[in-house]
Amino acid sequence: MKKIILSVFLLISVLSFSQEPFTYDTIRVSNDDARNIHQYQNRQQVASQNQVRARRQSNQPALASGFDASKLRYGINFGLNFSSNYSLFRLAPQVGYQFNKYVMVGVGVSYYYSKNRIYNYNFDERVSYINNSLGANAFAYLYPASILVLSIQPEANYIWSRYKGGSSGDFDKSDVLVPSVVVGAGLKLGPAHAMLYYDLVQDVNSPYSSGIFYGVSIYF
Repeated sequence: MKKIILSVFLLISVLSFSQEPFTYDTIRVSNDDARNIHQYQNRQQVASQNQVRARRQSNQPALASGFDASKLRYGINFGLNFSSNYSLFRLAPQVGYQFNKYVMVGVGVSYYYSKNRIYNYNFDERVSYINNSLGANAFAYLYPASILVLSIQPEANYIWSRYKGGSSGDFDKSDVLVPSVVVGAGLKLGPAHAMLYYDLVQDVNSPYSSGIFYGVSIYF
């Protein structure tokens, strides 16, 4: 009987103790204290977000922005032809911007000089036609393949001509402003462009020939 009473007393004691409230002791620290567990968790969360953002940015392709001086290309178109009856000199410096491997656009200027000597059998005399031309142009080169080149070049040329010789002596002709739209196709051989050209406008005073003509330009 005593054992039963003792067992009941112990059971009641255990049940009474389990009903007591259980609390944690806390230590108050400042927000900047390294022991602040909430501040530590916030720092960990921010660091994790930054890592995710950095991984996303590294997986995105880089976008080209702004002007890149390394894509500038400097070129020159040079022509020279001398014979007993005909002389030609052409100099056309150009500057272009290589957007990518398929497209280059730019602007340029040109100077053109020609002298054609003709013998006039009717008057038994030799005469000369001298032409000077100063022009400005814009151009675009397209590269559909590694060695294939297509081009278009609208331009305007101010031309002044002179007729020299004969019984009338020197005679200055009227100056003219001549438009041209030159298209071309050819090959890209290293820095050189070997092209066949044609002037779509076909102005009678054009500095270009009336048919297809050949030209070489070099870009660096």
